[in-house]
Amino acid sequence: MKKADRAWETGCHLSPLTLLVGIPIANVVAPFVIWFIRKNNSPSTDQHGRAVLNFQLTITLYFAVFFLLSILIGKISFLSFLSIPIALGMRALAYLNVFFILRAAYESAQGNLYPYPFSIRFISQ
Repeated sequence: MKKADRAWETGCHLSPLTLLVGIPIANVVAPFVIWFIRKNNSPSTDQHGRAVLNFQLTITLYFAVFFLLSILIGKISFLSFLSIPIALGMRALAYLNVFFILRAAYESAQGNLYPYPFSIRFISQ
């Protein structure tokens, strides 16, 4: 594997962190752009890009479910006690997302493909 490919793969794993600057869905768009541009250069880069995209699409889906639950709970007054656990769940999901991004980037820099947990395969191999 070329050193340049490994750098692109690691960058692809780190690119979802652009969401932290406040750009909506940057966690999906940034790795998609890198994957789309570099996927034909190396099968390994293609695998890493798909793994990142699948995980970030999964995280986005989980956040959407939490968001919809929070709206629903806000409308139903007798369920308002659930708003704190949902908010804590969203915060935990955000922290786990950052942790898994950093873990995958580290593994990628070592030349390994990190198997993201809880990831739904939206983009198959």
